[in-house]
Amino acid sequence: MRYLPNDTIDVLLDQFGQIETLYGDPNFPTTTDAWGGNDTVTATISQPEAEVTIFGEDNTTLHGQSHGGNDTLTVNFNYGWNDGLVVGDAQAMTDDARGGNDTISVESDSLYTNVQAFGDVAGDMSGNSHGGSDVIIGTVGWRGYTNLYAGDAGGSISGTAHGGNDTLDITLDTREGSAKASGDAIGSIGGDAHGGNDNITFTISTENVWAGGAVYGDSTSLTDNAQGGDDIITLMAKGPATTEYARTVLFGDAPTMSGNAKGGNDILNGAATNDFLYGDGRIYAPATPGSITGGRDILNGGAGDDQLSGGGNSDTFVFNTGSGNDLITDFDQGNQAVGSTATEHDLINVQDYGFADWAALSSLISDNAAGDAVIHLSANDTITLDGVQAANLHATDFII
Repeated sequence: MRYLPNDTIDVLLDQFGQIETLYGDPNFPTTTDAWGGNDTVTATISQPEAEVTIFGEDNTTLHGQSHGGNDTLTVNFNYGWNDGLVVGDAQAMTDDARGGNDTISVESDSLYTNVQAFGDVAGDMSGNSHGGSDVIIGTVGWRGYTNLYAGDAGGSISGTAHGGNDTLDITLDTREGSAKASGDAIGSIGGDAHGGNDNITFTISTENVWAGGAVYGDSTSLTDNAQGGDDIITLMAKGPATTEYARTVLFGDAPTMSGNAKGGNDILNGAATNDFLYGDGRIYAPATPGSITGGRDILNGGAGDDQLSGGGNSDTFVFNTGSGNDLITDFDQGNQAVGSTATEHDLINVQDYGFADWAALSSLISDNAAGDAVIHLSANDTITLDGVQAANLHATDFII
């Protein structure tokens, strides 16, 4: 095994339109057993139209049993109209290569600045490669619209590759702008690949008007025999307590699940905003009826008027006092979406409301004009169950 040195690189971009590309381990060896150094790379931008690209190792493919180092990569954006691409290890990984446990900080409250940050590779992970356990911290400023963050890959994950157990802390601190955060890949996870067990915190400004956020526990698509990790996604709100415009979509696994994909057991926590929470995915295309398996997910929309979809398998919906007027779209119906005939048993947890027993709660459940059951938790909090009538609910459907 060839070990590369631990380097410290500090670069200032102080010219208009300056473009810099930095490597922690330039000319990474083509041998199949190289190990990258534990490098510290810092770029500071003080002028507009400047662009920086950082690779913790090199713009190459890690193959064989190569291993990325544990790098610390930082970009300080101090002006605006800037772009940054920061990658923990390399362009791609294959064979039995491993990514390092990297820390990436790309916090920017500068206007018109766009950032892409990926924990392991800018492109694809394939073979039996494995992502490191990375930490990514990012902030999006005014009118930054192309901001992408992924714990492992900016492209896809395939073969028997495995995403690392990553931590992402992303803040969309603007009234105009957008960001996407994924625990594993921005592209698809396919083949027999597996997502890691990731922890994602996504903070939005409640003042946003044209801003938008989307968070994926694993990727934008799970297909073939891919399996999602057991992820924790937490949405937080920053600013005045208003929910008029602030909307974010959370997916425990991926927006689209196809083939024989399997969802992880995820925990989704909404904020004091109007959120959309999907325990598994939103669109399903099973290879055969029932070939997609959902995870056993826990969904808590928080305050605000939220829409919750557990997906296939038995999920738990949690409601705390002040939860707002929420809608569950698939209570005990998630398996139908994937063509499964298996029985699921979703639960509604209302322990925080302090009901004495089922008799006390059941007296507050009635059908609306559309024939959907509405649970009146308080004068301001309700749960509507799409496609479910009050007469079909029982004590065993609730945690009281």
